[in-house]
Amino acid sequence: MTRRLLLLRHAEAASPPGGDFSEEADLARALTAEGRLAAGRCGAWLRARALAPDLVLCSPARRTRETLAALAPFQPPPALPIRFCPEIYEAPPAALLACIRQAPTDARTVLLVGHNPGISALARWLDPQAEALEQGFATASLAVFRMWGSESAEDAPDWAGCDATSLTLDTFARP
Repeated sequence: MTRRLLLLRHAEAASPPGGDFSEEADLARALTAEGRLAAGRCGAWLRARALAPDLVLCSPARRTRETLAALAPFQPPPALPIRFCPEIYEAPPAALLACIRQAPTDARTVLLVGHNPGISALARWLDPQAEALEQGFATASLAVFRMWGSESAEDAPDWAGCDATSLTLDTFARP
């Protein structure tokens, strides 16, 4: 089975209350009503394509956690492994890639729920030839990457070695 990396930018979030742009206020921003609907559409889109993650890497920000909650359900119990990773919040592409590289070998599909500009920059770095990414990574956008060579051999590439030479964009959507 092919390894897939799903990069999802959180859905639309409310502005910080009272113009408070502190990190604490930013982390507490909730999804808007439209954001909850968009995240639900992303979940339906993933289920329609049988893209259920084996592992979720998620920023601890409220808007990413609410986006993730609106995607469910993916699979029956036992519960989907979810790692809330503080290093994903406002992370540059290299930090996001470092999180992905720590995914266990048995995870075939990894979903990373994060923020721009890091998630958009990582997607473009992973496949700079992908014209679909030129339209921008709006809220609730989803990029599905496929890992080369992961569908054949037992010694196929794993997450520890993923980089721009091992992943290519399969689909980019704004459900």
